[in-house]
Amino acid sequence: MRLGSSLLLLAAAYGALGQAPKLQAWEKPIAPGLTYRMEVDTSTPLIVHGLRFSLKTPGLRAIPELAGHTINEDGTVKGRLTPAQMAIQASAVAAINGDFFSFTQGAPIGLMVREGELITTPLRSRATFGWGPQNSAIGLCTTSVSFTPEGGNLTPVDELNQPCGQNQLAIYTPAEGKASITGAHISALVNVAGATWAPSTVVEGTLDSILPDATETKVPDGKALLMATGDKMTLLSSLHPGQHISIHIQTLGFDWEKIENVIGGGPVLLRDGKVSVDAEEEGFPASFYAKRHPRTAVGKTAAGDVWLVAIDGRQEISAGSTLDETAKVMLRLGCVDAVNLDGGGSTCLHLLGITVNRPSDGTERPVSNGILIFGPRMSNYAGDPKFVIPAKIPLAKPTTAQMTLNGLPVSNADIIWAAQGSAWIDQGGSIHPLELGKTTVKAYAYGRVLTTEVTVVDKVAPTRRRRRAAKL
Repeated sequence: MRLGSSLLLLAAAYGALGQAPKLQAWEKPIAPGLTYRMEVDTSTPLIVHGLRFSLKTPGLRAIPELAGHTINEDGTVKGRLTPAQMAIQASAVAAINGDFFSFTQGAPIGLMVREGELITTPLRSRATFGWGPQNSAIGLCTTSVSFTPEGGNLTPVDELNQPCGQNQLAIYTPAEGKASITGAHISALVNVAGATWAPSTVVEGTLDSILPDATETKVPDGKALLMATGDKMTLLSSLHPGQHISIHIQTLGFDWEKIENVIGGGPVLLRDGKVSVDAEEEGFPASFYAKRHPRTAVGKTAAGDVWLVAIDGRQEISAGSTLDETAKVMLRLGCVDAVNLDGGGSTCLHLLGITVNRPSDGTERPVSNGILIFGPRMSNYAGDPKFVIPAKIPLAKPTTAQMTLNGLPVSNADIIWAAQGSAWIDQGGSIHPLELGKTTVKAYAYGRVLTTEVTVVDKVAPTRRRRRAAKL
């Protein structure tokens, strides 16, 4: 498998960002059905990174995943990891950040379904993106959960795998990992061996035990945990071991015969090929949707392919985009339906061992979930790959980066470039200095990731050869 590249110079109406700038773009196929694209618009300025993948390509699959596989997992930062850590942990080809989340709780705040398993119910109805082996779609989903104890009445449940607030009743599945809570509460452990936690289902079980207050309770496989606080504690205190429990779940918004995976976000960006940003209806403030920020988005094309897009922002080289501008970027990429995901400092696209965008925080932010892509990887080529980059580069002008393998030049078509620090790099291999200081340059080629450090200086002293030439 070999990377390829096409350099496109586009002069087109770019109404999303005002005038009609020339757009420079590179596309590099990663694997059958998977292509990386980088766009640079110096007039806004704006830098866009995207992955286009085909759902129908054999050996290629995308799934939403939690940072630690469960919501509150040991080894995570309050249930969060960076997309790079998630990709490495799962041996994924690529990872992009997903839903909005709380900095103090591990759960994403929207609906999440992972390969047919309901992971979280949404805290409020917001846009989601769902896909299966053959199809993808956007939706505004609603979920209702309840339980019925033997001899009792149907009882509404407030949350599933979300924090249990005051005067609330929640259910936790093994996907929660460890249910955490402070303050007075009562919990009931239910045996549900063999249960399938589908988006719409009925789970049957028997009550195992009533648990005393505990700040942290593990939810093992084959179990479910009912938890109540405040005036809802009486709903569980009357239960007894051996009592039959029925848990009812209904999620509307998708055809669950076709959709196996769902990632939450919001708001809708495109619907049926038209810009349709419904930010106010979904409860987003004007400061969120009308100002330029880093953005992450997901969309489907008319042909059924899926775009995962990361737009850099809050930087000299990329201002970011409003939601209307983000919608028009997705439209220009060929999407007919699209949904915004979490952005700002969370925006991150990790590909083949390198983070290709420049996170606005300066480093990757740990997030609660993301979309991982799995597929074939290039085998390591035998030999000795090396960078051909000066250790010092001048602030005044770009410097071209190159690579060699066994002393022979490597085509730029076979390299994915990335840089963090005082300079940025495009996919043509041009390093563009921003300020004096150090820059870490990374490159993926032939199944390997190379890393080097260069320093941006005011002026580069001429080499001895140049001095001799000057005398001539």
